[in-house]
Amino acid sequence: MMRGLTLLAALALCACAGSRSTQVGASMILPPQARTMKMEQQQLFLMANHLNPDHLPDYPAAQLAAGPEKARVCVDLVVSEAGEVIWAVPLHGGPDCPAAAEPALAAFEQAVLATVREWQFTAAAVCTFPPGIEKNEDCEGEGVTERQVPLRMAFTFDFSRREGRGRFARSAGG
Repeated sequence: MMRGLTLLAALALCACAGSRSTQVGASMILPPQARTMKMEQQQLFLMANHLNPDHLPDYPAAQLAAGPEKARVCVDLVVSEAGEVIWAVPLHGGPDCPAAAEPALAAFEQAVLATVREWQFTAAAVCTFPPGIEKNEDCEGEGVTERQVPLRMAFTFDFSRREGRGRFARSAGG
């Protein structure tokens, strides 16, 4: 009898653990006070391409039991001419981000910063086309030059959890 109750209790615990879920989503946003790059008529800007967009932070394990059901973290970052994230900091303020640093979000910010520092991109570039050469997104043609440039970007990360487990799902635009 005791053995049956122990088995029943173990099965109940497994069922509860299996019903918990976590989700995190990421979206690119315009960095606040970002400078715009002026292009000449014969120039074309090529946006950095995110090479590992599915590499997302985990919901912080220490927050699973008592952390917020929903949390938003924003990060401001710079992608180098080599496509590496060379600078990243939490972003506060603006329409999409928390107004100020909040102690309850510290673990989420650390998870996001650790993840984005591992992201890789193709470098952003400015292509310059000589007269008579039609602009193209391949940055190809006789006399065409391509100059890789650093790029400042910003992202929001939305974390959610149900029944003690965090979730991360891709948001539109990220």
